Amino acid sequence: MKKFLAILLCLVLVLSLAACAKDEEALKARYDEGYKAGYDEGAAAGKAEGEKAGAESGYKTGYEEGKKAGYDEGAKAGNEESYQAGYDEGLVVGKDEGYKAGKDEGYQTGYDEGHMAGVEEGKASAASVQKYARFSGSFTATVEKILPDYSVMPDNVLLVHMFQDGPFLIRFDEPMTGKFQEGKAYVFDFLTFEAPIPGDAQYADIKDHATSIEITGYRAAKDDEMGLASKLPTVDIFTK
Repeated sequence: MKKFLAILLCLVLVLSLAACAKDEEALKARYDEGYKAGYDEGAAAGKAEGEKAGAESGYKTGYEEGKKAGYDEGAKAGNEESYQAGYDEGLVVGKDEGYKAGKDEGYQTGYDEGHMAGVEEGKASAASVQKYARFSGSFTATVEKILPDYSVMPDNVLLVHMFQDGPFLIRFDEPMTGKFQEGKAYVFDFLTFEAPIPGDAQYADIKDHATSIEITGYRAAKDDEMGLASKLPTVDIFTK
């Protein structure tokens, strides 16, 4: 009896296990079916959402990259256009400034070269043109000493000086002893004569050309012909 019950219990257990296995398979089948359905729907929903998100993300990325590309292209075009405009304006201004600077520089260069050429030409002209002094009239001079000139005859040379000036010699063709008093002032008339002078000279002194003085007359000087009022020869400077 106990053995039968044990067998019966085993049988019931086997059947229960078989039923449980069958139920598990059915449950798994229903799970798989629900899973597949849920997966398909989730995949479809995820795809839709992913496409939407991707579209939005792609649009944004494309927008940003397009914006950057457009900016670069626009900046390049704007830079080129502005460069050309700036170049053209700079060219005009540069031409004006360059013209003015060149004109000023050219004028200065021309002036300098012309000045130097003029100086050289003046020097050449001065070298080829002789300057002269023409002496005429009369002068007041004080006799310092009557001197002999043994090459001609005795006592025919006067050592004289003008007021506050250095001494020089006057020669005569006859003895002057007894005709002049040493220390006394006289007015001497002389023949007009010309003498060459240096090209840069602005004044000529008759005593430097004493050998050319040819006395034509003399007399004692008056009070208003001496000192600061002394008579001086007329001197004319000229070239020829």
